[in-house]
Amino acid sequence: MALHGDAQVTTVDYPDTDGLPMAESDFQRKPLTYAVEALDIYFQDRPDVYVSGNLFLYYREGDLRAVVAPDVFVVFGAVKRDRPSYKLWEEPKAPDFVLEITSKSTRSED
Repeated sequence: MALHGDAQVTTVDYPDTDGLPMAESDFQRKPLTYAVEALDIYFQDRPDVYVSGNLFLYYREGDLRAVVAPDVFVVFGAVKRDRPSYKLWEEPKAPDFVLEITSKSTRSED
């Protein structure tokens, strides 16, 4: 906790992993990898298009439970750079495109 003037500011550590190995079947992993790579190549000349996948996306500041990890996502208007996670309050906007690759066992969660 840091003090700024008379106010106390709590610093929140947003993990970039849940500590578990990524468990994807070939059925899910292959199209996920292909989609991220294909979109990255398609937008390679656009410095304002961010493409990622299986990256934690935090959507409520201060709430570590408010997180998802889309299989693939694209944001138009976000700087193309490596990130440990995508925090909506630090970025210009939410993803414009999200792709989830489901299976019978993950369909309800996805």
